[in-house]
Amino acid sequence: MDATQLSADLNARYNKQLNCLQVLSSGSVEGRYVTTALGPVWVLEAGPKDGPPLIALHGLHTPGPFNLEFFWSLAQNFRVISPDIPGQAGKTPGIAPLPAGQAYAMWLDQLMDELAIDACPMVGLSFGAAILLDMAAYKPERINRASLVVPAGFFRPLWRPLKQLVMPFLGFKLHTDQLHFDQLMKPLMGENWPELERYYYSVFEAGIPMTLIPPGPFGASDLSRFSAPVQLIYAQDDLYFDPDKLLKKAMQALPSIQEHRLINDLHVPSEQNRLLIQDDVLGFMRNKTGI
Repeated sequence: MDATQLSADLNARYNKQLNCLQVLSSGSVEGRYVTTALGPVWVLEAGPKDGPPLIALHGLHTPGPFNLEFFWSLAQNFRVISPDIPGQAGKTPGIAPLPAGQAYAMWLDQLMDELAIDACPMVGLSFGAAILLDMAAYKPERINRASLVVPAGFFRPLWRPLKQLVMPFLGFKLHTDQLHFDQLMKPLMGENWPELERYYYSVFEAGIPMTLIPPGPFGASDLSRFSAPVQLIYAQDDLYFDPDKLLKKAMQALPSIQEHRLINDLHVPSEQNRLLIQDDVLGFMRNKTGI
């Protein structure tokens, strides 16, 4: 069973976000199940049907409809493919893969086979960036360029999120109401994306467990065979990742980083910065493909 079937409210919010995208795109966003050896995967696609494929991997409990909105500009030139990751609050059934043993990479490898994609550009958001890095370590030839946006996967933060979330988390556990949930989400996203925050609240209400440990951490030895051009976009006030440490770790692990940009924002950025990010990613992808 997919996560959206566990909660009528969660399903309604998922479909509402999807409907908004379909209105925005005049119905060009399409969803379907793709059958793989590791189980069915729900995939959303947007952009020209004959455009070059680009895989967009979403962040924690931020499935296809929100992920496509985050990277909407890419659909101008690419056939953007956004799969719902298993174990997240989307329409792909099944439990989360283990973070070790390249299980996420094997899942993505199977999906690409079924989609008949030998290699393509990829963009990974937060948790999705760690999955991208897992694939870069497993089968680097399947990624011909990559954008990493507020990425997990280079190190596992502890103290930075802990010191900001302990008291709000305790308050929410005691009261489990919208007010205390807002306080819990404030260090993560402020008031930057109300629709996504409401979706997260539905995830909590549905009792869906948080898949907090992404693949990694990945270093230079893990990614030694990966040489595709890379873009890094990271945030000054990221709840999870100290920006200076993230840049240092990323540059050490990936000598092929060609662009890096620091956004003065939270881990989930404002609408204005989301527009800047997607335009940056589109520019990077178009420049590297000659589109």
